[in-house]
Amino acid sequence: QVEIAAPGVLVDSTLPDNAYAKWSGTSMATPHVAGVAALVWSHFPDCTNKQIREALIKSTQDLGVQGCDNDYGFGLVDAQAAYQYLKTNGCEFSVGETVGGCNQCPECSSAPTSSPVAFPGCPDNERYFKVSITTDNYGSETSWRVTKENGQDQITGGNYASNRAHTERYCIPNDACTFEISDEYGDGMCCNFGNGSYEVWINNMSKGSGGAFGSSATVDLCDGMPTPAPVAPVTPAPTLPPTLPPTMAPTPLPTPAPVAPTILAPTLSDPCVNVQVSIGTDDYPDETEWSITDKEGTVIVSGNGYTTRNIEHIKDECVPTGRIYTFTVLDAYGDGICCDYGEGSYKLSLGETAFIQG
Repeated sequence: QVEIAAPGVLVDSTLPDNAYAKWSGTSMATPHVAGVAALVWSHFPDCTNKQIREALIKSTQDLGVQGCDNDYGFGLVDAQAAYQYLKTNGCEFSVGETVGGCNQCPECSSAPTSSPVAFPGCPDNERYFKVSITTDNYGSETSWRVTKENGQDQITGGNYASNRAHTERYCIPNDACTFEISDEYGDGMCCNFGNGSYEVWINNMSKGSGGAFGSSATVDLCDGMPTPAPVAPVTPAPTLPPTLPPTMAPTPLPTPAPVAPTILAPTLSDPCVNVQVSIGTDDYPDETEWSITDKEGTVIVSGNGYTTRNIEHIKDECVPTGRIYTFTVLDAYGDGICCDYGEGSYKLSLGETAFIQG
């Protein structure tokens, strides 16, 4: 059980013979917490070790799920906040019996929680849209889309890992009123093959949720009344047509190969770690796609099918820990996403820390 989190990915570490290297894991994170504890204790030598520990817990920066969770415990250790806590409260507070993880003493309150990271504001002609998908045993069968009245896709999602939670956030046009979620095999997301579910929000107001449907279900994003489609019999998975390349090339010459940095997932007690991918589209959003793959080349999560120009798309994913991953961004016409045809960008973050961007 993680109790307090600290930087533990690609941390500069000393090696024999005056050498240095970047290392990851609990062996990197633990010294951060121990060092902060020693630093704070040096300023408040009258406190007990239990009080120092409690001060660190109460002053963490909350990460991940609100409150104590398996990924980050109570949150990221914060030396300045711990110092201010003891400066205000002194060393007279009760700490009770020392226990581990999220199970703290009854007399002590939980660590304060910070506000979640705000999504960038949407323009006046658009609304904030969020979708949360919990996949069943066959996550790759699930896909969804948001369309206008004319049936034109605005955003799409799919190709998910099984039995995992996936959250995506976008700004969508005000007249994009239909959310449709589909199961390729026609048996929905619940409950014969796992307990999958979905929920969608507009401007932080829930518009619909579910999981037990046949081939598809829809939610009206303009009034929030879900209308599930009739349950269809199970049919073999259809053969999808090939995706055609774009018909207009904005630039004739390719540019160097896409950036594909290797990511070493931190070692945590929970089997997955939160990764956030942010894509800012250029003038040709449909040319952009990205993926996170493991060393065998298996796609863990990906994004494509963007249709809205010059807008930020954010996707959150919990990827399994203890593996080596490659993050790849591709442009179909080889001219990147900046800067001849718009100011596109990409960023990959671990928790709230930007890992790579460009």
